[in-house]
Amino acid sequence: MTPEQRRKIDLTIARFIDAMTAWNWSRKTIVSYEQNIRYFADWLGAETEVATLAEVSPETLASYQMALLSMETSRGDRLSAGTQRQRITALKSFFRYLAEEGRLLSDPAAALRGPKARQRLPQPLLTPKEAIHLLDSVKTSTPLGLRDRAILEVLYGTGIRNAELRGLELTDLDLVGETLTVHAGKGNRDRVVPLGPVAAEIVRDYVAEARPKLAQGRGVTNLFISKNGLPLDFKLSITIVCRHLKRAGIDKPVRPHRLRHACATHMLRGGADIRHIQKLLGHASLQTTQIYTRVEIGDLQAVHRKFHPRERGRR
Repeated sequence: MTPEQRRKIDLTIARFIDAMTAWNWSRKTIVSYEQNIRYFADWLGAETEVATLAEVSPETLASYQMALLSMETSRGDRLSAGTQRQRITALKSFFRYLAEEGRLLSDPAAALRGPKARQRLPQPLLTPKEAIHLLDSVKTSTPLGLRDRAILEVLYGTGIRNAELRGLELTDLDLVGETLTVHAGKGNRDRVVPLGPVAAEIVRDYVAEARPKLAQGRGVTNLFISKNGLPLDFKLSITIVCRHLKRAGIDKPVRPHRLRHACATHMLRGGADIRHIQKLLGHASLQTTQIYTRVEIGDLQAVHRKFHPRERGRR
């Protein structure tokens, strides 16, 4: 592949990026797709005689998929099935776009399939008792303590994502209606989530007492801010959760997203309709929400003890 031929491929990739932007896809998705398509273009130039996208055939893509099996990360590890699937998904979207736009006569990736994801055992969730203990164990006598308690209350009480928490603005908080407005969640969808009286009271105290002391007059409009009055970053929100888990004596691998799982699972066990959970979490598909219906070993053991003929009647 000559430099001029590669330049033409890069120009086509740039047009696809413009199209994704026009479709209002999330910035994270666009960046990921661009990177994965460029990985394919690099492989095309280094390992094949293919010089244009019109020459890419189903056989070319099958060869690339086989090559993914032996590719390594910068740390020397083989690409995970998830990473391979992401690269294939990006290519399928790219070539479908080219075919629909008439830039190709047919879609060479139409029959391409990514590797099946391996079903992993679910990590242990916080129990409802542990979740309440975690929240109640946070000392609120300092501005940072009150902030951390408010963050944990919001994460567990509403099930919002880490990025959604960090993106909240002061104007997204309705303390009268006890709700939060989440803007541009996953898929660029907005939604309103209930805070609940307990969480709303903690957040109210944080906004009135702690946040002004942390803000230091910087004029930052984010609801949750750092000790220097700046927006929270990704790692800080994780650190806050882990710090208080340790202080509460809870030895489980919990991160902000696991509090989201706990919120959904505990509500489902309490009798909430799964479609209401879908709305709360901001899922476009009910299938995504159904991951929270997986039976954990503790539930299975209880059912086993209650219904297995070898166990019934034993104390």
